[in-house]
Amino acid sequence: MKFSVRAIFITAAGVLASHAAPAHAQSASGSPDMISKSAAVYATYHSDVSDVRTTPFSSADDIEESLTNLGGQNAEKLSSGWIAYSALVASQDPQFRSAVRDIEGFYGRDSLMLGLRNDIRYARTLEGGTNAVTSSLAAVEADSRRLKGAGAYVKEQAYSLQGAGWAKARIGNTDALINKMKTTALSGRPVRANLRSAFSAPDIDSVLVRAGQAGAPSLWEGVSSAASAIKFPTIKAAYSGQAARIRHGKEPIADKIATLAAYRILGEGAAPASELREAMNERSTSSCLKMAQLNLQQCVAAAHKQYEVPFCIGEHALTDVGQCIGEVTQ
Repeated sequence: MKFSVRAIFITAAGVLASHAAPAHAQSASGSPDMISKSAAVYATYHSDVSDVRTTPFSSADDIEESLTNLGGQNAEKLSSGWIAYSALVASQDPQFRSAVRDIEGFYGRDSLMLGLRNDIRYARTLEGGTNAVTSSLAAVEADSRRLKGAGAYVKEQAYSLQGAGWAKARIGNTDALINKMKTTALSGRPVRANLRSAFSAPDIDSVLVRAGQAGAPSLWEGVSSAASAIKFPTIKAAYSGQAARIRHGKEPIADKIATLAAYRILGEGAAPASELREAMNERSTSSCLKMAQLNLQQCVAAAHKQYEVPFCIGEHALTDVGQCIGEVTQ
């Protein structure tokens, strides 16, 4: 059984009706807030992962499509997207939400914003801040495991396809494949409209709160481009998995997640776009993703036959990405 969020198509009347929803869900114009918008980039990547996990390659065109989709991510946008998604999960912690609101009510929003702006560590020191980040790391760990599992599945096809006639054919033009990936990566994969709508819907919080439970499955198990509506797995009971911990040296990432979560709790318009972008900008993950992309391109350049390309996809467009986002936990 799966949990279904708001229908992916939101009419103008529906947008007006949702204006009464929490401020963090949508702006007065009905457009998704900046954090949710960025998280939809990360969601689009996972939707592409779902496609490659559920549909075995049956032609060279299938391989090329997956290569372009998974290898054509813009590293900076994907990195910002996973930070944004992590912040959305962290923002569900009730104790942290109360602390942010209480400080805003007692000292005023300007004072709270000054603290968030001047000290990136400030948000995580608030009551519930550590638990909020821990829940986001649980979601990150689940995603990392998912990507590594998908990578193993796709790499296995590099061996099983060796008996297929079409897969033993030589690749016509590897330079063309690589250039197509590079061109797509300049701007990044287009965000899927259904995922943008789902993440801007008021009821997305009820899904995100489940994603942060320790030991819970990855939120993205039920997401694919073929879905007529976005569905997420129902978490029927609390999991007893060991809580994720921040890896030594990765505390600045946790601080950014907490800060961005606080901004999200305060609602769209609480912080200027420049401050939101700064909180979502994480250089080490972005650099790791760029290296994964470069390794993917080099792997494809060395491939000669069609069946060799799935190994490149599995190793560098999936497993390496899972390692990049998983480096924040231990």
